[in-house]
Amino acid sequence: MSEQGDPHSPALPTRQALVSEIREHSRRELAAVGLRLARSLARRFVGNDQGGHGGERGAAALPGLDEAPARDALLPALAFAERFARELPPAVQPPLAAHPLLRLEALARVRHSAPLLKDLLLLACLPVAHEGFATLCRLLHPQGLAQPTGALTVHWLESERAGDRLLAPFAVRDAVEDLLHYSPLAAMRLLRLAGDGPWHGRSLHAAPGVWEALMARPPQLDNGELLSGYVQVPGLDDWLALPDVLQAVAALRAGLPCQVMLVGGDAAMRVTRVRALLGAAGVVAIRTRIDGGESLARGGDWIDGHTAAFMHQACLWLEARSDQAPADQASELASEVASNSTSAGLGAVLAALPELPVITSAHSDRQAPLLGLALIRLPVLALAPVARRSLWQSLLPQFGEHAGILAARYPIDPDDARDVVRDLGLRHKLSQQPLALEQVGECIRARTTWSSRPGIQRVLPRADWSALLLPDPARRQLQRAVRRVLQQITVLDDWGFAQGRGERRGVRLLFFGTPGTGKSLAAEVVARALGVDLLVVDLASLVSKWIGETEKNLAAVFDIAERSRALLLFDEADALFARRTETQDAHDRYANLETAYLLQRLERYEGVAVLTTNLRSNLDNAFARRFEFIVEFPEPDAATREALWRLHLPAGAPLADDVSLQELAAWYALSGAQIKNAALAAAFLAAAAGRQIHQHHFLLAVENEFDKAGRAHPGFPQHTVWPTADAEDADDLAPITPNAR
Repeated sequence: MSEQGDPHSPALPTRQALVSEIREHSRRELAAVGLRLARSLARRFVGNDQGGHGGERGAAALPGLDEAPARDALLPALAFAERFARELPPAVQPPLAAHPLLRLEALARVRHSAPLLKDLLLLACLPVAHEGFATLCRLLHPQGLAQPTGALTVHWLESERAGDRLLAPFAVRDAVEDLLHYSPLAAMRLLRLAGDGPWHGRSLHAAPGVWEALMARPPQLDNGELLSGYVQVPGLDDWLALPDVLQAVAALRAGLPCQVMLVGGDAAMRVTRVRALLGAAGVVAIRTRIDGGESLARGGDWIDGHTAAFMHQACLWLEARSDQAPADQASELASEVASNSTSAGLGAVLAALPELPVITSAHSDRQAPLLGLALIRLPVLALAPVARRSLWQSLLPQFGEHAGILAARYPIDPDDARDVVRDLGLRHKLSQQPLALEQVGECIRARTTWSSRPGIQRVLPRADWSALLLPDPARRQLQRAVRRVLQQITVLDDWGFAQGRGERRGVRLLFFGTPGTGKSLAAEVVARALGVDLLVVDLASLVSKWIGETEKNLAAVFDIAERSRALLLFDEADALFARRTETQDAHDRYANLETAYLLQRLERYEGVAVLTTNLRSNLDNAFARRFEFIVEFPEPDAATREALWRLHLPAGAPLADDVSLQELAAWYALSGAQIKNAALAAAFLAAAAGRQIHQHHFLLAVENEFDKAGRAHPGFPQHTVWPTADAEDADDLAPITPNAR
């Protein structure tokens, strides 16, 4: 994505010429005001003759000054104003219509007072324009500050109108006071008085951003920044072509007073779409945050942002950045009250200000203020799958044939995709090797923000298909599930099978079987095949006795899964996904509501969700039609058990000659998890004795697995040789062998 105003763009010379013209006109206007002020002061304190003997003898000091400034100090400062005006080149053409001073003069509601407002604004900027003017103001300030005062302003303007007999007494003073406090533009606070005491004894300064606008520079605001738009945003072409979005672009381009409200998504998604709007309209915006404690405490930031937006010919962008929902009902009520207060406050202020297009962005309608302007509402949604494919095709053309796979795996937004492409570029530069598809997933994982939450464990999948020993029908179902995820765009979008039904996206799988048969391992294998992380959910920690809390916890789980782009595993889901019951009391009714909520949320989830259970009969029948795949994990037969024993014994394991894995598989009906535990336990038994792993180590470890499961042990093969305490090869297992017992 490229931004407007890119310094490498071919339009740079034109832009530099515009900046130079704006600055030259501003300095000529400043010089004119500085010269008028200096000549007024010279008439009062110095006199018109060069020797200084013909002026106003004994001229009084300005109000607030104990005495008139020293003549020797004042003369150089006044001479500077003359010299500054002479050194500026004359204007060779009329000023640009985009100059902020001309926009100020064009305001219809204050056209009668525009010349006075312009004079005061330039006077307030004189000390910033040059240190020579700062010295002049310091000589005339009661506290020696480099700022003009209200008294200096009134003296200067009254002295220029001294010969006007039609002017009523105190007319200038009243006009200045009205402009600063009571005019329609007083709410805009372009001009501000600082200090204590009556207004005429206080310092006059311009609002933040005014000086930068006169110099064609970005404003320096405490809570605001000037942002340009994105000229091109891969993946957002279809969104920008929507009728409502086209209307918003036209309104922003024309500068029409309206509110463009973007609601939904996360903060990054909203920023990308706002800047796409700005780029399509060819305008810039002043972004000001309106949520958070500091922003709410500094209510004037909104006005500063509006003033800077007006002076820079920009839109005003009021951003609520938080994506967090209120934690409880009290917080929700407080948030709603704050939002209503913000809406009322902003609406009242904006009604008194020059009309500008205003953009607001927030996570929810509760956080979005209503400003009393014509409204265009734009929901912020995740990119459609086809748009994601277009995004990857644009950003990574070398993976063109795999763009659909990337779009299916990673529901990513343009801003995030841009960062991933930057990371991939660095990897390629360092390694000088062609990029692999897996590296895209690695970069996305590195940039994915993990929001830790009780009851959710993030697992980096490492197991592949070779680690999964299942009957062929079950394996084929898992492989079909992976292919279904990767081919969703082709079937649902290209072939039109979606038909506007959101629940047809995503894949939901139910794994059922006795404990230890590989259900969790299969979820890990599927996650690795898809190139995504695995989120394991502990349902016991999510179920709450408090009404409504379980639904909130589940909603947070799905939100985290969608943001982290992970496969969601509800392990041992019986606790929450059990059969709905007859409503006997309030507890049954709310338990059924929790189940109904989960059914609906599963249908809307566009990722991969896996539920595991020990008994399929434990689950509500309504779930069956909501699963695309229901996979049985049977207990392994003897051949599979032997393969599992071999799988869990690494090549470097020191096996003795008496070890018979075939015998272990034939004698003992263990699950895959039990075989893994027994293999590891046998290795520790052998290591403790400092010997190889013998058959009797495996037999004792298997016996322990039966004891842990509470199952009857089938006994030991009769030909088993057990170590004895007096044998040459005895170890510390002799006392616990069957012979010793």
